[in-house]
Amino acid sequence: MNYQWNNRHEPISERLRDPDEILNVTNKKTMIYNPNTKQTALVMEVFVVEQDDNSLENGYTVDEDRWVEYVTDEGPLEDFSVDLDDEGWLWHDELEAQ
Repeated sequence: MNYQWNNRHEPISERLRDPDEILNVTNKKTMIYNPNTKQTALVMEVFVVEQDDNSLENGYTVDEDRWVEYVTDEGPLEDFSVDLDDEGWLWHDELEAQ
């Protein structure tokens, strides 16, 4: 089933909130693309961030629920999925579908 994730408000985060998609993305080492920087990256690992009252009190938001490890030509990087959305990253496997 094709959900056209890139058409969503937060394409990276919304796809990674689906447990089946996390497995799909990490098993296939799915690529992401940032049209602003023209950079591509391989998603290596995705972690579900367990949130509690303490994490929310320390400045984290409810939306910071997925941690992504990815590799660009600059090397390995990591960030919350919502930050990748804010930076404009899209799913490379859906670029031609738009």
